[in-house]
Amino acid sequence: MAHRAHAGRRRLRAVDHRAGRREPVVPGGAGRRAGHRRGAAPQRRMDRPARAMTAMWRHMTGAERILEVLLTRRSVSPRRLQSPGPNPDELDAILQAGLRAPDHGGLHPWRVIEFRPQNREALAWCFEQEKLRRDPLASPTDLRRAREHATRPPLLLGFVVSPRERSKIPAREQWLGAGAALGNLLAAAHQLGYGAIVLSGERCFDETLVRQVGVQPGEYLAGFISMGTIREAPPQARETLSQDVWSCWQGDLLPGAAGEASADGDQSIRPSERVRGS
Repeated sequence: MAHRAHAGRRRLRAVDHRAGRREPVVPGGAGRRAGHRRGAAPQRRMDRPARAMTAMWRHMTGAERILEVLLTRRSVSPRRLQSPGPNPDELDAILQAGLRAPDHGGLHPWRVIEFRPQNREALAWCFEQEKLRRDPLASPTDLRRAREHATRPPLLLGFVVSPRERSKIPAREQWLGAGAALGNLLAAAHQLGYGAIVLSGERCFDETLVRQVGVQPGEYLAGFISMGTIREAPPQARETLSQDVWSCWQGDLLPGAAGEASADGDQSIRPSERVRGS
């Protein structure tokens, strides 16, 4: 166990070294990362919002940085990505982040399939054939786009959900665990300075394609994860308020429930109002 723990620490140090201790992409910085190492190639001058974000990032505590990673993560289209993608050590760290997601029973009901560059043309053929099965009249442009979904991403992973049928853990909880792991994979890629996106679509339900890429009976191909260096910053995400996904249960409204009304008449405070009032 001690040797394994030491190996794990050594692997994480390797990730820090090889990644140059990358920091999340600065919003508005067109794919540039916050800060650069001594001796690195000079970068173009960042705009004012990007410089402000860089300064703020340097003064954040560890906990604040983790929260900032989650609050600034956005999906980045493969068209906005370029090489390089995560190296093997970084990919291992990303997968370790997925394994730390909430997982009832510790089942790890998911796995990934890596599609390496030397096999992308074969995958592109599979995507092209799937498009023709779905649309025999597909245009050459449609077929080219189908092939690009396989060849464009610097790093391409298939995300497979593998529910354990004999487990006492309900299937819906296993799916939730797989989704939590997927979220951790994307957040970890963002933390390392990469853009990422999950694309699903009808090809994930094509039985022939699913078997061709190695998905087994009883498993589900949830989508394809593209990762790479951000070439062009994605558009700003639509703002969503916390109150859109929040409610407060009023137990005293149940018939026969014993409870005392609050002195102020139960004036509920939304999460966003708590933030503004703090």
